Amino acid sequence: MRMLMIEDIDIIFHSELGCQESIFSIFCYLQVSCTNNQVHLLNMPNMEVLKTVSGIKLPIASADLSRRDVCGFDSTNGLVAIPTQDYCIQFYNLFENTEVSEVQVCERNFQPVDDITMYISLVSLSIGGNLMCTVEVKLPEEELGGLVTLKFWNQGSRAGQFHLSTVIYEPHSDAGISAVAFHPGKNMAVSSSFGCNFKVWVQSLSLQSSDGKSQSGWRCQSVGSYKKKPMTAAAFSGDGSVLAVAAESVITLWDPDNNALVGVIAEALSPITKLSFAGDSAYLMSLSQSSKPQVAVWNVSNLSMQWSYTLFAEAACCSSSKSEFAVLSLLSCPEGGAPAEQDGIILIFDAENSKPVSSWSVKKAKGGSIAFVKNDLSLDANTDVTRDGEASLLVYLNGLHEYVIFDPRNNEEQQISQNTRKNIQADEPAPIGYASIYGELPKLELKKEVSDIPFIPSDRPWETIFTGSSHALPPLTKLCSVFLSSLLEKRPVTDE
Repeated sequence: MRMLMIEDIDIIFHSELGCQESIFSIFCYLQVSCTNNQVHLLNMPNMEVLKTVSGIKLPIASADLSRRDVCGFDSTNGLVAIPTQDYCIQFYNLFENTEVSEVQVCERNFQPVDDITMYISLVSLSIGGNLMCTVEVKLPEEELGGLVTLKFWNQGSRAGQFHLSTVIYEPHSDAGISAVAFHPGKNMAVSSSFGCNFKVWVQSLSLQSSDGKSQSGWRCQSVGSYKKKPMTAAAFSGDGSVLAVAAESVITLWDPDNNALVGVIAEALSPITKLSFAGDSAYLMSLSQSSKPQVAVWNVSNLSMQWSYTLFAEAACCSSSKSEFAVLSLLSCPEGGAPAEQDGIILIFDAENSKPVSSWSVKKAKGGSIAFVKNDLSLDANTDVTRDGEASLLVYLNGLHEYVIFDPRNNEEQQISQNTRKNIQADEPAPIGYASIYGELPKLELKKEVSDIPFIPSDRPWETIFTGSSHALPPLTKLCSVFLSSLLEKRPVTDE
């Protein structure tokens, strides 16, 4: 698992001091560890924050809101988007093990002691990572004043940097949003709601700003529903030609451009909470997380079930290029007083076969997430990159936001961990302590072999008389006389 390393903090602390600081200035710096997994280096006399090292933010503790983890993954750039307690989205680089940015979703004052009145319920990122959608929910006070807000964001100059594009208040009247999915090839998105409908949104460039420049905005293109049932999940196919929307336990297939119903698949055991297509194949994976859990694979071409399992699945994800998917399953039923940090297992399936390809036992699976990400070739040259020209690694983020990256096709379970701190650690650490003030101490040499050359006293003994460790030198009372005598000019004594 990867969390904030203490050696990273030491390196930053040392580099800030430099080589010319005095002993007094060393004690003017203070390291403060915060509960949000941040460490601040403070200059105490000036009360100034010199450096901040941010680890991945911890999960939001909430006893009132029983909801799933809403982390989003940017599989192209290897980023994870995590909602924080102060209404921000933290973008964390999984390969570099460092924070990239924080996006303020809601401009609202946050006080840790106050009751929860607002939270971020959904975070969705496009496949390329250039678009983001967030859903924030304002809880009603005394059954009045509830509000659901849908926001679209455009990427800035770099990955993880977003600016707000469009704000939509109450996009599905007063109903909550169950899922948001982006089209793989267009600036199109779909939002499903518990209010018995779904909406297809498209980006428009016809808006004009006050300075005359064109800006992009999002508008509703079409609205769909099925037998007045709550829409609980949605997903686009690999090529974007089919939109799958779950109407509770029924999977409906739509043409997203014409908003036409093209097919209906048989019902699942219980309401579906997640849908995802397995790469570019015709297989659709569904996940049900209720008292009758189920992981099922459906064949879209013949509108039938391929196979299914009864699993208490916490999360699932599909590969974007291959017909495989991963399921994070709990080892016991999550209801009935199950521990919050119960263990689980990750299963890798091929959509055509019900037999798992591989499996891994994991800890703290409750509240965890998994996702396929593209491999950073600079980290591990031994990773298999020959299959279909693209390598996909699997990220497991547990309930405490500790994570690990591994290759699901490697039976040896080799963890990708090289260069995880290359953006933090310096090439040559700066001198610290005694060395930063007085310089480096001479290195101790190994005991030399006995030479046949006889010992000859030096003519300049004052150059070496004080050389050596302080605890090994003779007392000053003995050294003083020897030192002074060495400075006096010696003359031969002659009898007159």
